[in-house]
Amino acid sequence: MLKYLVFLSTLLLITAGCKDENQQISTEETQQTADPAEYIVKIDSMGVELGDSSQVFGAVEGAVTGPDGNIAVLDRAACCIRVFSPEGEFLRQISRKGNGPGEMISTAFLTITEDGTLIVAGDGSETLGIHAFDYLTGQWIGSDPCFSSPPPTCLEGASGRTYMRKFLDVDTSTGEPQVVVQITLNEVGVEEPLVVFHEDRMPFEQDNISDLISLIWFGYDLACDFSGRFYVSPRSTEEAIVYAYDSTGEELFTIELDTEPMQRTEEELETEMLILTARAMAMDAAELVPSLEASEFKPQIRGLEVDSAGNLWVLLGGPPQPTFQVFNYLGEYQHRVVLHGDQPDGHSWNFNFSNFSNSILAYAEDPADGFQKVWTLEVE
Repeated sequence: MLKYLVFLSTLLLITAGCKDENQQISTEETQQTADPAEYIVKIDSMGVELGDSSQVFGAVEGAVTGPDGNIAVLDRAACCIRVFSPEGEFLRQISRKGNGPGEMISTAFLTITEDGTLIVAGDGSETLGIHAFDYLTGQWIGSDPCFSSPPPTCLEGASGRTYMRKFLDVDTSTGEPQVVVQITLNEVGVEEPLVVFHEDRMPFEQDNISDLISLIWFGYDLACDFSGRFYVSPRSTEEAIVYAYDSTGEELFTIELDTEPMQRTEEELETEMLILTARAMAMDAAELVPSLEASEFKPQIRGLEVDSAGNLWVLLGGPPQPTFQVFNYLGEYQHRVVLHGDQPDGHSWNFNFSNFSNSILAYAEDPADGFQKVWTLEVE
């Protein structure tokens, strides 16, 4: 995406986190290994290495469960969304490669809103920004442009046709360039955010391109339900904090997890480099690859999900096997849940919990088998 590169280049030429005193909840006495774990188990998968082209994934960038129980998968390499039955049968395709109305060139991040609108971030339909499709019909609803900066990322579907997103911009008004990050609630077709939940400002460090690319693609984990609860966690190697908000943007409470910094293994460093390289290439920024460097430490939190009962699942960044701490809607600790069985690529798994049902989906960014699958899972 050329405009991604323009954003990075602009920052380089220019240069030639906040919370209220609300309720704090600590898990100091509920260490991630202190209580017996429940388990998530694999039920089925879709995706093959060779064979039926509808079952071969080039680069999965998101998977969601629709209101009818079927599964939508965004494949960046194929420039489309494929819809499957829960048993993995291919049902239909939404969009295709191109730059015409409803077509996609390079996209990432997929979510679905309460009214069944699929939302994708990226380039396509002659627009760099947000693209919306009707989940049931596949019809292109429209595209909302984003000017002079990367498109919003880290999308999470909310009530009606609203969704959470992370937006980056650069502020040079003070003379010292700052990267501005906003976590907002937006509505499809509406330019201005409905609510700003969280804003951070940080100086741009010219020698830290790896962190900037990570910030563009990741940086924060978001989650919400259809009832007006919203959660934000800045990805950090030093602390593990989740902020909870209501639908007006008022902070309800914070959750502080008692976790310790954990170094990446050599294998995990290699995986992180592969992911950073893939993200730089997706931004048409191949010339930045030689300057990339994976962080020595893991993020203390690397995912947030909300299940259909309104519980918050916090994916810990340290354990090699995917491990969650689960909290109720008041922020009270409930239990620990671990992915069952040996999973050598577990440190690169991404999850999606449905607000429509008990469906849990997952896929690995760096799959051990050498090709991507989308797994369906359930709590044992």
